[in-house]
Amino acid sequence: MVLPNIEMLDRRDFLKLAGFVGVGAVVAYYSGDIKRVFAQNAAQNNGAVHLIWLPMGGDSGCTISMLQASNPDLIEAAENLQLSADFWQPIMTPNYQIGSSGWITAGYTTETLSQVPLVNAAFGNASVDVLVIEGTPQVGTPKGGTPGGFMQIAGYNGYDLLQKLAAKATWVIAVGQCSSFGGIPAGKGNLTGAVPVTEALKQAGVTTKNPIVNIPGCPAHPDWTLITLSSVLQGFAPDLDDLGRPTAFFSQYIHDTCPRRGYYDKGQFATSFDDPECLWNLGCKGPITKSACAETKWNGGLSFCTQGGPMCWGCMHPSFPDPPTSNFFEALPHFPGVNIPTLEVAGVAAAVVGVGLAAGLAVKAKKEGETTPKANEPTVTK
Repeated sequence: MVLPNIEMLDRRDFLKLAGFVGVGAVVAYYSGDIKRVFAQNAAQNNGAVHLIWLPMGGDSGCTISMLQASNPDLIEAAENLQLSADFWQPIMTPNYQIGSSGWITAGYTTETLSQVPLVNAAFGNASVDVLVIEGTPQVGTPKGGTPGGFMQIAGYNGYDLLQKLAAKATWVIAVGQCSSFGGIPAGKGNLTGAVPVTEALKQAGVTTKNPIVNIPGCPAHPDWTLITLSSVLQGFAPDLDDLGRPTAFFSQYIHDTCPRRGYYDKGQFATSFDDPECLWNLGCKGPITKSACAETKWNGGLSFCTQGGPMCWGCMHPSFPDPPTSNFFEALPHFPGVNIPTLEVAGVAAAVVGVGLAAGLAVKAKKEGETTPKANEPTVTK
């Protein structure tokens, strides 16, 4: 397999290529180029690429997911790519070192000093190359408080910090369902005014230097996050859909590439989670949820939800956890699906590799709606 030189790829093709042949393959092949780009950025930014990982309304699940990254793993990426995590609260250890190099620069020795880089980034002259937001901004006003007063970070109003950092950062990346689309904290009935990052900044009138990138999921896939960071720091603006998601990872419905899809095409449906057939009747949300779970897989490429046994919960759907992703065990209506058999879909990547990537790069990402697949296949009845 011969891949094109990185200089030959246009702004969109880098991530598009990752979508076709896999994130791991692209990162491995271009690792030298990526490292050089990080080094160049580091030389221009006082010796490191400065990243602020801002925690908001969430459970740190996306940080835990990042610790499971494999292409490359998080520590390798940070050490080899000269990444400086100036503030990343959930993984600040007592001596603020992970690995041998102490790449987390936030902190020094005390909790008070650990806030210094964050404060310098928000209120001082410290640079912010990438602002990553994990969790949902809460813009509501508590009784007797001020807007955004439900969140306090390092003793500051979290909403205020978000506005200052987002206006300053070169790139703003919303990692995870909570920051991308609101997630569980923004579910119906919440009392904190929880909204997605894009909505929070819109309400505040904050304009970002580049479009906000949304990487949804509960949690977000670590490899997708790292490859997105790699691309933006190379100057390759991701090709985003109308919801701000990289089309390389969010252009196909999970249903289209599910290993159980063949059973759906035959009208064979599971009645329990022990059955091998299609999980549609048990509440699978793969037919309305877009992501590259089947191509990238999880846990170091081991498997993903419908392959491992359970159904797709729709954790990357914009509405999650509200309808139509819930009720979770309630079957979706049977509407027409995509007219591509499972085995043919699974063979796309192999075909691209076999015949060369020229044809693959010419394929345009689908621009379908988010609620139903395209209607060109006869309805399968229960």
